[in-house]
Amino acid sequence: MKNEIVNVESKNNENVYCSVKCKSYEDKKNLFNALEQADILLNDVVGSEFELKDVYVRKYEKINEESGEVESKVRVILFDTEGKSYATGSFGIFNIIGRIIEAFGTPDTWSEPLKVKVIKKDIDNNKKMLSLEVL
Repeated sequence: MKNEIVNVESKNNENVYCSVKCKSYEDKKNLFNALEQADILLNDVVGSEFELKDVYVRKYEKINEESGEVESKVRVILFDTEGKSYATGSFGIFNIIGRIIEAFGTPDTWSEPLKVKVIKKDIDNNKKMLSLEVL
């Protein structure tokens, strides 16, 4: 399961992958705080570049309060080399992280961080999707 983006199944019908290695209480506290409130919303920094060091992804199901239907949702947090965290619920980012892992392996195997650029790609019906470009 090394190169799968989702590799840990929790008991709450969620799938989680986290490449952040926490060695101390401070590391764990920083990770927890980033997961609760990231520094930056990825959608707010389209066009910017940063060095991607670690990723956290969580795929989960939520009941739509209006329709009552079960919907798949994602939460993605990207971590740069400066310790900043970038959050999104974009399936485009979820999918591109999967492709990055397929091509480059999981972040713990990278010899150096990946330089990425936050972009928006055109999709059907004149809509745009959040994505990353590896530089």
